[in-house]
Amino acid sequence: MKNPYSMIQEKIVELIEKVKKEISTKKETGKWKKYYGDVCIRIFREFILREIPPRCTLSSPNAYIKGFPTEFDLLIVNKDAKPIKYTNAYPPEKVKLGIEIKAHGIFSGRKDLKRTIRSIKENFDAVKSIYPHIDFIYLTYEEVAFPKRKNSIRYLDETIRILKPYKVFCLRDSRTGKLIDGEWERLVHYLSNSLRRKDS
Repeated sequence: MKNPYSMIQEKIVELIEKVKKEISTKKETGKWKKYYGDVCIRIFREFILREIPPRCTLSSPNAYIKGFPTEFDLLIVNKDAKPIKYTNAYPPEKVKLGIEIKAHGIFSGRKDLKRTIRSIKENFDAVKSIYPHIDFIYLTYEEVAFPKRKNSIRYLDETIRILKPYKVFCLRDSRTGKLIDGEWERLVHYLSNSLRRKDS
């Protein structure tokens, strides 16, 4: 019998690809980058909501933590959490975990890649230094995990290395379209353990 987590991972990929085909042609792909990113966030949100305990919920996309100018794609917050009036900013004591989401990872040269990933880590660190109870993860739909050429940049490996100790999750290799086995299951277990620790 097929692993249910693998089936969910396949379903997420199927949904994202379906929406991408519905909204644009290959000729227009570059112009739809931000749109694709928004699609990924909303699809991930739907599936993550199913995996977190009922005492928690997810913010709407593009949320903030009060006191910080950084936008986070999603925040896991207490069920009773409400954003501050006229904002999508949550009180930090109500936030449990922040999620940075990318549709296609980060495509750039090695120098720019490191700079971009470090800036994400610095945003995580800035919050964590004041509110250590808030965890962060990086989730990408696809990334270069298995490059064709020997000396090509292994984008996923670089992201994992630079973002340590924060966890990185990637559903599939962008070069081949091959799913990265067990990745959704690892994500679900990490969220479960992280949220459980906050209750102990």
